[in-house]
Amino acid sequence: MEKIRKVTLCYFFKRLDINPKDKIKELSDELKSVLDGQFAFNNEEANHLFSLPRIQALSNDKMVLFQMSLINANVFFTINEQDEDDVVLLINNNIQLFYDVLKEVYNLDILYSSIKIESIEEKDNPATYLANKFNISEDLENFSINRGYTKDNYYINVIYNSSNEYNFDILGGGNMSEQDLFDNTMITSLSEARMGSKFIIKIIEINDRLAFNKDKDYLSSKENIRGMILELKNLLQNEKI
Repeated sequence: MEKIRKVTLCYFFKRLDINPKDKIKELSDELKSVLDGQFAFNNEEANHLFSLPRIQALSNDKMVLFQMSLINANVFFTINEQDEDDVVLLINNNIQLFYDVLKEVYNLDILYSSIKIESIEEKDNPATYLANKFNISEDLENFSINRGYTKDNYYINVIYNSSNEYNFDILGGGNMSEQDLFDNTMITSLSEARMGSKFIIKIIEINDRLAFNKDKDYLSSKENIRGMILELKNLLQNEKI
């Protein structure tokens, strides 16, 4: 059964000329209903490393992560056993909340916004299943396809990937980092690994940058965002794995 596991909301705006941490108190007060954990920040100046997050906050249940740089803000939701309607409601409530808060606290205009949903479903032969779905006859070990297209004022991307999980027994002393563990798998034969789950990962992403690309004065509005949510509901129904 297909399960939604991640949702990402993203807002792009004209580059701030201040470090957003200068208003971190106002921001945290406005977002405390969603982000009840501590807000962390750095003191990087506002004239370089534009996409480097200046603010980061994680909810106490670790289900919501917020990051803000000089040019964008991202909200990452971990989804746990929620159906599509509940996820769409979560998106609808939170995308408008963060939109309003960012505009109010920083007096900025949202140039364009995006919504991304990641789903996963276990399959015995994910590459073969996807090959059949897209009428490809080759006997494939891995399968990945990205369909990008436009509709109205939106860019839409739908990505399917097959994936196999392998479990390795990594020997080594000390406190190995995640990178160390990954690097060890690169020099370990799969004959020494145990096969884990096999699954398909599906990503649906919709944004209104197309309208911004057509008109440099375009600004993302809540009406445009509601239009993206309606289109997203349609995609969730018609892009089943």
